[in-house]
Amino acid sequence: MIKAYYAYEKGGDCATIVFAENRSQAKMIAQTCDCCEDARYIDIRVNRIPDADKLYKGSSEIDWYDDETRIALVRDMGWACNEPSFECDNCLARPFCRWYEGE
Repeated sequence: MIKAYYAYEKGGDCATIVFAENRSQAKMIAQTCDCCEDARYIDIRVNRIPDADKLYKGSSEIDWYDDETRIALVRDMGWACNEPSFECDNCLARPFCRWYEGE
Protein backbone atom coordinates (compact mmCIF):
# COMPACT_ATOMS: atom_id res chain seq x y z
CA MET A 1 0.00 0.00 0.00
CA ILE A 2 1.31 3.43 -0.98
CA LYS A 3 1.69 5.89 1.91
CA ALA A 4 2.65 9.57 2.11
CA TYR A 5 5.87 10.66 3.81
CA TYR A 6 7.07 14.17 4.61
CA ALA A 7 10.69 14.20 3.40
CA TYR A 8 13.47 16.70 4.05
CA GLU A 9 17.21 16.99 4.53
CA LYS A 10 18.36 17.37 8.12
CA GLY A 11 19.23 21.06 8.51
CA GLY A 12 17.68 21.92 5.14
CA ASP A 13 15.10 24.60 4.43
CA CYS A 14 12.70 22.83 2.06
CA ALA A 15 10.66 19.66 2.03
CA THR A 16 8.43 17.53 -0.14
CA ILE A 17 5.97 14.70 0.15
CA VAL A 18 6.86 11.37 -1.38
CA PHE A 19 4.73 8.27 -1.80
CA ALA A 20 6.18 4.89 -0.98
CA GLU A 21 5.38 1.53 0.59
CA ASN A 22 7.81 2.02 3.52
CA ARG A 23 10.27 4.46 5.14
CA SER A 24 13.33 3.05 3.42
CA GLN A 25 11.74 3.35 -0.01
CA ALA A 26 10.56 6.88 0.89
CA LYS A 27 14.14 7.93 1.69
CA MET A 28 15.38 6.52 -1.61
CA ILE A 29 12.69 8.41 -3.51
CA ALA A 30 13.40 11.62 -1.56
CA GLN A 31 17.05 11.39 -2.59
CA THR A 32 15.94 11.88 -6.21
CA CYS A 33 13.85 14.98 -5.40
CA ASP A 34 15.09 18.58 -5.60
CA CYS A 35 14.96 19.15 -1.84
CA CYS A 36 17.23 16.18 -1.07
CA GLU A 37 19.20 15.64 -4.27
CA ASP A 38 22.55 16.56 -2.71
CA ALA A 39 21.83 14.97 0.67
CA ARG A 40 23.45 11.86 1.98
CA TYR A 41 20.99 9.03 2.62
CA ILE A 42 21.65 9.19 6.37
CA ASP A 43 20.76 12.93 6.42
CA ILE A 44 17.34 12.46 4.83
CA ARG A 45 14.42 12.36 7.24
CA VAL A 46 10.97 10.98 6.41
CA ASN A 47 7.87 11.06 8.60
CA ARG A 48 4.50 9.48 7.87
CA ILE A 49 1.68 11.91 7.17
CA PRO A 50 -1.50 9.87 6.74
CA ASP A 51 -3.56 12.98 5.91
CA ALA A 52 -1.61 13.29 2.65
CA ASP A 53 -2.32 9.73 1.51
CA LYS A 54 -5.38 11.02 -0.33
CA LEU A 55 -3.17 13.29 -2.47
CA TYR A 56 -1.54 10.36 -4.27
CA LYS A 57 -2.07 10.68 -8.03
CA GLY A 58 0.29 8.02 -9.35
CA SER A 59 3.58 9.89 -9.03
CA SER A 60 6.24 9.15 -6.40
CA GLU A 61 6.47 12.86 -5.43
CA ILE A 62 3.78 15.43 -4.73
CA ASP A 63 3.24 17.93 -7.55
CA TRP A 64 3.31 21.41 -5.99
CA TYR A 65 2.31 22.89 -9.37
CA ASP A 66 -0.93 20.91 -9.58
CA ASP A 67 -3.58 23.46 -8.52
CA GLU A 68 -5.82 20.99 -6.68
CA THR A 69 -2.87 19.53 -4.77
CA ARG A 70 -1.45 22.95 -3.88
CA ILE A 71 -4.80 24.14 -2.53
CA ALA A 72 -5.09 21.01 -0.36
CA LEU A 73 -1.53 21.39 0.95
CA VAL A 74 -1.95 25.08 1.80
CA ARG A 75 -5.53 24.95 3.10
CA ASP A 76 -5.49 21.63 4.95
CA MET A 77 -1.85 21.14 5.92
CA GLY A 78 -0.49 24.67 6.38
CA TRP A 79 2.09 24.52 3.60
CA ALA A 80 3.40 27.67 1.91
CA CYS A 81 6.28 28.80 -0.26
CA ASN A 82 9.48 29.72 1.59
CA GLU A 83 8.68 33.38 1.01
CA PRO A 84 6.20 35.47 -0.99
CA SER A 85 6.97 36.20 -4.63
CA PHE A 86 5.48 37.73 -7.76
CA GLU A 87 3.70 34.42 -8.39
CA CYS A 88 1.48 34.91 -5.31
CA ASP A 89 -0.96 37.14 -7.21
CA ASN A 90 -1.94 34.26 -9.51
CA CYS A 91 -1.83 31.41 -6.99
CA LEU A 92 -5.19 29.66 -6.49
CA ALA A 93 -4.19 28.76 -2.90
CA ARG A 94 -3.62 32.43 -2.02
CA PRO A 95 -6.77 32.85 0.12
CA PHE A 96 -5.55 30.03 2.39
CA CYS A 97 -1.88 31.04 2.53
CA ARG A 98 -0.15 32.45 5.60
CA TRP A 99 1.59 35.01 3.37
CA TYR A 100 -1.68 36.40 2.04
CA GLU A 101 -2.90 39.63 3.51
CA GLY A 102 -6.60 39.93 2.72
CA GLU A 103 -7.93 43.07 1.15
